Amino acid sequence: MRDLRADPFVIEGLERLSREAFGPAGFARGTEEVVQVLVHRGSSTLGHGCARTGGKLRDLADGKEEFSYEALIVWLDEYRSRAYEPGIGTWTSAEVHVYPDRPGVVELFDEELLKKTDDGRWHPGAEPAGASIWARQLLAYPRTADCIPDWMWAIFTAEGVDPPLYNPEFGAVDWNNRRRPVERWGTDPGARPAVIDPALEPGFFQGLGRRLFRA
Repeated sequence: MRDLRADPFVIEGLERLSREAFGPAGFARGTEEVVQVLVHRGSSTLGHGCARTGGKLRDLADGKEEFSYEALIVWLDEYRSRAYEPGIGTWTSAEVHVYPDRPGVVELFDEELLKKTDDGRWHPGAEPAGASIWARQLLAYPRTADCIPDWMWAIFTAEGVDPPLYNPEFGAVDWNNRRRPVERWGTDPGARPAVIDPALEPGFFQGLGRRLFRA
């Protein structure tokens, strides 16, 4: 994954968030910090946020204390694509911290940072994702077998799903006997996939089987 912390795109995005939170019309004036966590799943984005005042954290009020869609969601979507490295992947969750008196920071994670309710249950619609969601994620930002984290392999193994895999020989992603070209920013969704014959590539798919069904 590419390190873009010093990239002007990231710095300017954090500055915009800071203005929305702490500017003259900001929703977080008087607080010390705003933290926003976004979990990207391709077709949907889960998130939760909080503000720190006097050293204490409180949840942000939905609809009243929030960043604009363009400043947060659109920016992080682009950030995710820019951070992608073919075969290695990109981040899954982002934790954004903005302050009124110093530069903000973004912490990136290759896992789901989901928040439970006070009684220890998952929020409705915010349970951990299953194999079908992660397959779509890997189809968009494919990785080699060795770069797929163990927690994600465990989900694929439990559900008996073969994940999309980055094929470095062709600079493509292979899945369901189809091969799609991969660009610097991810899989090209407009390209017509090529049909592949697994029997002609035994080494590649045998390696997948050993990883997916390993003891």
